[in-house]
Amino acid sequence: MAPKLNPHEDPELIKCKKEFLRIARRAVEIGLQSSTGGNISMRCGHRFLVKGRGCSFYDLKESGISIVDIDGNNLLDTPKPSKEIHFHLGVYRTRDNACGVVHYHAPFSTAHAVKGVSVPLLTVHANRILKSIPIIPEAAEGSKELADYVMSAFRDPEVRAILLAGHGLVAVGSTLSEAQDIAELVEESAKIALFARLFDRKVPRNPRLVGGVKGHNIE
Repeated sequence: MAPKLNPHEDPELIKCKKEFLRIARRAVEIGLQSSTGGNISMRCGHRFLVKGRGCSFYDLKESGISIVDIDGNNLLDTPKPSKEIHFHLGVYRTRDNACGVVHYHAPFSTAHAVKGVSVPLLTVHANRILKSIPIIPEAAEGSKELADYVMSAFRDPEVRAILLAGHGLVAVGSTLSEAQDIAELVEESAKIALFARLFDRKVPRNPRLVGGVKGHNIE
């Protein structure tokens, strides 16, 4: 087990906590998460910061951040980690370059997840960055089964985000900020897809394209 350190004397940990709280507040401000649902985590050297169980995103403070090792052992006098700690740590074991994981019940993404519908990537930007967003089977919150499904999906190095059937989304990044960016792009893509379905007839994705290039129709 890693040595227990005084967080007030650890510059690296202080910096990580500051970034952790910034991302937590942003998630609320842009509508990705409300109340105590969802969870985020961050690699900080040999330690991992995880949102404390039952802690609200909006008013999250340092005292609501759990600090654990790769086996989930609490390293400091911090709250219990989120019940989804197993899949967070599983992602870090699966991907050496992963330093941030976010899990949200973002409305537009979760609307797709609860219906078991993949998020269509209708924009050039989303296609280039996300490529595809797999949906994993439904499993109980905090279960080993869910953790195994999540780890299996992220073994594919091309996968940057997934939907949890009946649950929400998970995004991974080389930093916590990058994971947040990916989650925001997933939610934007889900929102665009739902709005596009409001059209009651087929319309070209880009009717201004010229030079013999055909626009893609949306149903």
